[in-house]
Amino acid sequence: MTPPGSGDPRPIQEPPRTHDLALLTSARTLRGLGAGMLSVVLVLELARAGYSPLAIGIALGGAMAASAAWSILVPGGYLPFSPRGRFAVGALAVAAGGLLLWFQIANPWILLLALVLGGIVAGGADISPLGALEQGAVSRAAEDRERTRTFAVYNLAGYLGTAAGALLAGPLSDIAWAPAGAPAGPRDIALLLYALLGLALIPTYFVLSTRALPADTGRSYRPLSPASRGPVLRLSGLFTVDAFGGGMASNAIVTLFLLLRFQASAGTIGAILAIANVAAAASLLLAVPLAKRFGLVNTMVFTHIPSSVLLILFAFAPTVAIAAVLWVARATLSQMDVPTRQSYTQAIVPREEGPAAAGYTTAARSAQALGSPVSGALFAAGGPWLEGPFAIAGSVKIAYDLALYRGFRHRRPPEEQGPAGNRA
Repeated sequence: MTPPGSGDPRPIQEPPRTHDLALLTSARTLRGLGAGMLSVVLVLELARAGYSPLAIGIALGGAMAASAAWSILVPGGYLPFSPRGRFAVGALAVAAGGLLLWFQIANPWILLLALVLGGIVAGGADISPLGALEQGAVSRAAEDRERTRTFAVYNLAGYLGTAAGALLAGPLSDIAWAPAGAPAGPRDIALLLYALLGLALIPTYFVLSTRALPADTGRSYRPLSPASRGPVLRLSGLFTVDAFGGGMASNAIVTLFLLLRFQASAGTIGAILAIANVAAAASLLLAVPLAKRFGLVNTMVFTHIPSSVLLILFAFAPTVAIAAVLWVARATLSQMDVPTRQSYTQAIVPREEGPAAAGYTTAARSAQALGSPVSGALFAAGGPWLEGPFAIAGSVKIAYDLALYRGFRHRRPPEEQGPAGNRA
């Protein structure tokens, strides 16, 4: 047996790939749980604190914009942190944002500070620096031939976590707790739990193997190569269009719509969003055989268009029951493009550029930040304008799908090119 420190030349044994994938899937589940709670609780708490529908829309948009900005700065390596340090920064932003909202959500300045930190994720899409970092790590830990399936399982865990969070939001919204001597104000326990989930993520990230992390070369900024920059920026531009539509119909906006149109309770809204997330989670598994049979781009486009039609119909539902059916039906189709989109983005760039590519495409989805204030303004106008956000969102998303198909149907990922199609 060779004693420690004697210069044993044998390489350190890396844990199996399943080790990293299990850790990343667990982290995605925890983040989904927090996002699901926030998609219901944040809107309700802002309304209880006296914010108008327009102000709520602006707040939701601000949260998405801040998260998107950090999604470029942190995964892209613009900040002087080690690979593991970037994960820690993102998790601390989640914890700090949740703690500030729990402490005094009624104070506009504290609300603004919580949003600027970039850790508040209350929409349906995973716009966050942690999401971009995890996507790069999943791509590095997975084989090309298993990449889409791995992303499907990873996102499945996230959607199930989101469903559980939405179900918890109703009962938790009635529980308030504050330490003795704290200033007056709502103290929704779900916001405190969101902060604790952020802290729980840190040890999960710190036990990732070096395989799942980019090499720490001492140079913080890792730009995209010229060959990658063009397609990634074109994809990002298209994702911007899709995300603008998504921002007009995010889970938080749906909560506000159901509250204004049907005066639905927190429990009813939470149940609708939970069932929709379970349906979306189940559909992720169907995306894998569809992608193998028809290709990533075809799967992205031709499952997304019908979901956009259902989104338009949702706006005109006469009862909350019909609205629920349409929203769940839409969810069974609308998210099959998530693992395929993530897999496709990682497939068309070298592995070492994966985090930066994910950062750009994740940040592009910050256009959700523009959609939420528009929806808030239309809701504030009332009357027939309540249907406006969903009708506009569906139309914008259909236009995105057609443009994506036209621009990328001939650019195939390695696994669709036969044995010669291997990534660097």
